[in-house]
Amino acid sequence: MRIIDNIFTFIFVIIVCHAVVEGEIEEQHKKPVSQVKLFQSLFQQRRAEHKAACETIMNMGNFIKQQKMVDILARKAFEVLGQNQVTLREAGYIPGMDFPEDEKVRDALSQTLENTAFMGELLLHLPDIMHSLLRDHKPWQLVFTWGAFFATQSKFLDKNTNKFIHLVSQELGIVEKDVRYTNPYSQSARHEVHGASTPANQSPTSKAKKKKFRKGPQLSRQFGDL
Repeated sequence: MRIIDNIFTFIFVIIVCHAVVEGEIEEQHKKPVSQVKLFQSLFQQRRAEHKAACETIMNMGNFIKQQKMVDILARKAFEVLGQNQVTLREAGYIPGMDFPEDEKVRDALSQTLENTAFMGELLLHLPDIMHSLLRDHKPWQLVFTWGAFFATQSKFLDKNTNKFIHLVSQELGIVEKDVRYTNPYSQSARHEVHGASTPANQSPTSKAKKKKFRKGPQLSRQFGDL
């Protein structure tokens, strides 16, 4: 129960509540820090929270609980993304433009990038659950696709985050996958690793040896640094 309570805290801090962020921005305004630098600093804090929330869900050890929690998170995140999409379109803001001066547009930009990254984190690490939800909720898939495109075209993200967004776009299927792309967190990849498709004349050991040399943009331990 404590784990679930902690995740609900993440919901409101990461997705909904921006009062703290605004207070930090007002405080930082007293210092000679550009709006872009401030955004990037706060964005990295949010990314750390995304990873912690995702890791907490993965450690639940109960698929049903994971499914319910991801559904709650996704429902709120995509609602916020949809609202921000309207705000940005009404303001005439498109990705690639300069960092907005208007506070409302600035908040919409920040929340769009933050929630897209958060949902991307869940998509990459809990792909079976997320793909199922996206299939059942087409509007979520559409707004997620828009968010990923928006993030790809944004010029305010660092190199590692851009690589991360590219992986998310491949997993979403909105860009062509690299021929060597694989997501080890997916059920199909786990089956392959455990020898579900091992031919009768090939031992699991020999198969494992062959797979050891596989290279490419896979989600690995290094992915945790993105």
